[in-house]
Amino acid sequence: MLVISSRGPRNGLADAIRSMRDIPARVLPYAASTALTRTASAIAKTDLPDEMRRVFDRPTRYTLNSLRIQAATRQTLSASIWVKDDAGGGNKPENFLLPGVEGGSRGEKRFERALRYAGLLGAGERVMPGRQIELDANGNIPAALLRSVNAWAKSGAARKAKRTKDSKAANPRGYFLFGKPGARVRGIAQRSGPVVMPLLIFTKQPTYTSRLDFTGVNQRATERIFPAELDRAVNDLLSRRA
Repeated sequence: MLVISSRGPRNGLADAIRSMRDIPARVLPYAASTALTRTASAIAKTDLPDEMRRVFDRPTRYTLNSLRIQAATRQTLSASIWVKDDAGGGNKPENFLLPGVEGGSRGEKRFERALRYAGLLGAGERVMPGRQIELDANGNIPAALLRSVNAWAKSGAARKAKRTKDSKAANPRGYFLFGKPGARVRGIAQRSGPVVMPLLIFTKQPTYTSRLDFTGVNQRATERIFPAELDRAVNDLLSRRA
């Protein structure tokens, strides 16, 4: 969470508000809260998504739209920017954004959890794409492939594939597990006649370095945006009272 606040004696936003000496005192709290909310909105909609595009590899629209704001009021004189914590049945944005902000390991994705529940993916393992599969426009494993593999895993055919060679009728897509737990390389591959293609590779949980300067982008953008938004809010309020 980022907080944009006018509170504090050594605060550039407070200085900008105090510089409005000729403005009626009753107007300033309303103007400041409006300017704070507009500033937070601009950062969440433009500045932080622009930084995501710069530091991440082809972020999805879901990632770029993963921020929300809490508006300022004349009592609080602070606005907040949050990463959405609901996923609508998918992967929570905070699970994959937090490692990019603070570094460390990422959370488990929904399809990884499904593979683990099916007994295929071990604790602490994550899934990476095989080198030969065609990724989507955002550089991710295609959703259609994940759905197909998950359906195969849930059907119980995956467990059978660990012991016997499935018939084409029982496993029309030719999926099978390769490698045993603890092996250097293991995952899910697809057999089509004599051709075998590794689709999903199981790896140890990766560790990420911090890339998205959430706080720095917020501070720089606030210093740039807030003074103009405060002027605009004051003028809007005074014109209504005229």
